[in-house]
Amino acid sequence: WAGGAGAAAAAAPQPPPPVRAAPQCPPSPPAGQPPTSALNELALDLRCDDCIHSFVDENALIMHCRETGHFPVTDRERDGMVSRAANREELVQYANVVLKRALGEKLARWGREYIDPKSSTEPMDRNGRSLGVRVFKAYSCEFGWNKPNPSKAEPLRLVLTADLRAKVMRTKSLLDVLCGEGNPNPERTTFDARAQTQIKNAWLSEVVIATYDKRCYSVVDFVFDKSPATLPVEGLGMSHADYFAKKKDIHLKHPNARPMVVVQGRNNTRIHLPCELVCGNELDPQIKMKLPSIASFTPDVRLEGIEEMRRYLIPTGKSKRAGGGLLTSLGFGLADALIKVKVTRLSLPVITAAGLSVPDKMGGMWAPFIARANYKVNPKYAVALNVVLVGHRNIRNYGDVYNKIRDMVNGHNAKFRLGDKPFAYVQAGDKNDHWGAVERYFGGTKIPNNVFVLDLCKPPNRSATDPAYHVVKSYLGRGGYLSQFVNFNTYDHANPRDVNKSGLILQGVARQMLSKCGVRVWWVNIPRSLPLPAVFVGVDVFHAPRKYDPKAGRRMAKESVAAVIVQIIRSHSPEENSIVEVYCETEVRAAGKEMELGSVMSRTVSNALKAFSLPAPKSCVIWRDGVGDNTISQVAAQEVPAVRSALATSGRGVVGAAAVTGGRQKVPLAYIICQKRINTKLLTEDGKAVPCGALVTDLQGADYRTFYINGTSPPYSTPKPARFVLVERDPPLANVSPSQLSWALCHDYPNWTGPIKLPSPVQMAHKLAELAGGMPDNGESLDHEKYAGKIYFL
Repeated sequence: WAGGAGAAAAAAPQPPPPVRAAPQCPPSPPAGQPPTSALNELALDLRCDDCIHSFVDENALIMHCRETGHFPVTDRERDGMVSRAANREELVQYANVVLKRALGEKLARWGREYIDPKSSTEPMDRNGRSLGVRVFKAYSCEFGWNKPNPSKAEPLRLVLTADLRAKVMRTKSLLDVLCGEGNPNPERTTFDARAQTQIKNAWLSEVVIATYDKRCYSVVDFVFDKSPATLPVEGLGMSHADYFAKKKDIHLKHPNARPMVVVQGRNNTRIHLPCELVCGNELDPQIKMKLPSIASFTPDVRLEGIEEMRRYLIPTGKSKRAGGGLLTSLGFGLADALIKVKVTRLSLPVITAAGLSVPDKMGGMWAPFIARANYKVNPKYAVALNVVLVGHRNIRNYGDVYNKIRDMVNGHNAKFRLGDKPFAYVQAGDKNDHWGAVERYFGGTKIPNNVFVLDLCKPPNRSATDPAYHVVKSYLGRGGYLSQFVNFNTYDHANPRDVNKSGLILQGVARQMLSKCGVRVWWVNIPRSLPLPAVFVGVDVFHAPRKYDPKAGRRMAKESVAAVIVQIIRSHSPEENSIVEVYCETEVRAAGKEMELGSVMSRTVSNALKAFSLPAPKSCVIWRDGVGDNTISQVAAQEVPAVRSALATSGRGVVGAAAVTGGRQKVPLAYIICQKRINTKLLTEDGKAVPCGALVTDLQGADYRTFYINGTSPPYSTPKPARFVLVERDPPLANVSPSQLSWALCHDYPNWTGPIKLPSPVQMAHKLAELAGGMPDNGESLDHEKYAGKIYFL
């Protein structure tokens, strides 16, 4: 690696490469000789010459080149010739590999972060009782390129961003769950055939965490007739109890307790673990609601953690600790102080609901203001919704809950109203008894127009999520039916302990129902310098986590789902925007595939302009999520021309377009990348949080203009900004501030009465992609045309 720890040397321009054949896997070299390739005896560097990837062995490199058409870095004279200098991307990748190795020498890895396994806290409730979880401080660090201003002459600097996060783990082990918490002697507990079936139904394919090394595994089976003391470890001649005692210095409390849980290891191997050493990955709904207060770090605590990480990575003098000093030994150094930047606080955009402006003091949460909004739509012009009420069989007084929601919806006097009574009532149960009841009703009944399904659900096992949710949503999506779920495990609205809290939740349900019907519940002023009518495009891709597939016998990745949201704004007046114009489409993709969205973006923009009869938009702004720094230019080169093509042909098939399309100039466009999974935090010099709406422009990327917006400011934690990369902006939009526009739309997401991190079009794309990605068919059966003008996916 040429260039050392300083700035990477820029590669000299090279002539166009000759046509190259993909390399083939070489034969094994004679013993004692270094490996060589089969192509002209070229020595391989184990790096790809066409991308930033490096590999652990030659075969992995060759397979990568054969699949992608890339070529390895080669050296024709292995003796006496220095390899080429690493480019900018390769150097930062190398630096991050070294960083992870340095962190792993002392800390334990948990996902992408690193923790001290011996350092944790156990939060208590107001009565001093344990909440049943442990909270660990998790450190996340990453190197990247940065400069204080966007000038091309400004030199780059290698910057380390460090962050402190929380990892939460149950204190209740799987053995406690199976044998009963507080069981004085779980070793005497036995399980009959019925109990074994129930345990397998509840836990197979679920994810568990090993408490001793924090690794996650998928449960594939249980061994009910063996215990850690009686099940031998294959090939070692000792029991599992002896293995953990001798190899890991872990002495089991209940070595004779059954069963043993079987999890999937690497390369589809099966690992047997004692149930007392694993815990479930899913937290109880009550704990999830308390996470903001028990699993967050205030700015001063976070600053202290960041300084501790810096001291560990770059120890000084004789205070070097075991595991520290790897970065310094390789030539890396860190400045003594954090990077200082100027912060500008963006003003609150004008937010109006039913003709009234939200006061500045309510700019962080305007739900109480919206609750009193009166849209004054004449009942003669209102649309009556035929509500199909789906209720879980264990919910009592469901009629009272419907009446509360009805009164809240109708109290807004909006365009859509609920009837005095539901059109129909469908009793449902769990899983198949839930979606089966819905399918039987819609399959055997003549359905009227303007149907809205209100589903009062109670997921089994007190879960926070209903396994029938995505199945029911997928079925209703085929017919374009709107639906709203109310989870009674989150809060029992039939018997509320706190009437005010139940009312706040149901008020949010009422707002969601109106938004799904197409009502613009509130309006946010956007910069008047933006030419209207404007087309806003939000794009995101959902990648489902890998799950164990019993048929395949291994963890499988479900296909990814891309979602594209197109929103049309025709006027700066809220009176002319009472109904939303939103059109969306989804597309199923290979698992993990994030790029090549040009076709679905072009198709969605084109269909949206036809659906809303907009032949000649004056501007277009695209917000794209899920793109890393290394692929920005490649993604933009594929997606921007596709959208331009759709805008250029927007007049075809649109009524009234013939008179305006001749000789029309191209629609001015801006393309912005949104990055929310970053380690950058903004803190004041005394370790306090910066306010909501903070704008930073002094942290510029290597190639494009960059700005940060602190969209939220939670009371229990440290706010994390989102990074916006302005990749492309046409000259007619030069006077439109991308930061002001993005900040305004951070207040326009109809699912939250407060500012969020990202502009509403891209946040809606994220919500839609996640919904479709959870459906059995990945949303392929959704009727996008019927859903035009409706935000059905909230």
